[in-house]
Amino acid sequence: MPISPNFTSIFTQSFDVDYFDCDTNAQLKTVDLCKIIQMASSNHAILGGISFWDLQEANQSWVVYKFRVEISRMPKWQERIDVSTWIETLDGIRSVRNFEVHCNGELVASASSMWVIMNTVKRRPEVMAIPHDHFTLHKDKKSIKGDFVTFDKNIETKHLVSDTVRYSDLDMVNHVTNIKYLEWVIDALKVSDTSSKDITLVDMHFQKELRFNQAYNILQSTVNQDHFLIKTEDGNISFQCVVE
Repeated sequence: MPISPNFTSIFTQSFDVDYFDCDTNAQLKTVDLCKIIQMASSNHAILGGISFWDLQEANQSWVVYKFRVEISRMPKWQERIDVSTWIETLDGIRSVRNFEVHCNGELVASASSMWVIMNTVKRRPEVMAIPHDHFTLHKDKKSIKGDFVTFDKNIETKHLVSDTVRYSDLDMVNHVTNIKYLEWVIDALKVSDTSSKDITLVDMHFQKELRFNQAYNILQSTVNQDHFLIKTEDGNISFQCVVE
């Protein structure tokens, strides 16, 4: 699609917190906050001519590699939130995109994400095939206070849940959509702990895609209770996250 005349390098979109996006305390679910944040980035990419459909002309797509969200207060049902997003870096094969979430003028959440261009036929990273120089990069405009977590490769874990990828878990890239991993981890946590503790930090690393009908295991570190992993049956790590 052509670049929209309304395109700007910093984009803001408003959302109303819907009933179906809320938990038992009428607060926006963490997973749905992540979904809304990515909806804003998707719409920004559409305006800027680097959306999924634009990239598909070259058999390419954006896939998220790292995603960190810092939350000071979770918005509630019927509140309106404003999500602002901009690109910090974009080198042709990977990009860092930042976000701020305001509610009634209050900064309630910040996020940063690292994306990679993947060839959807070859299933491997490659350089973006479409122009993107019209995006102004905001290299000094950070959003999050912390840094992406560096995960240990070998840790002791305990088993939480085993399951298989369902059709409803897939997205247009024909693999498990990124927010499903977090949803699985939170659901696994709630099996043994149904308390309404507020989540203040989510830091996610996506390491190996999961496809339809693949079996997976959700594991929890025995040293750091906030650290979770999703592994395939052959022991490969597909996903790691910290949930505080």
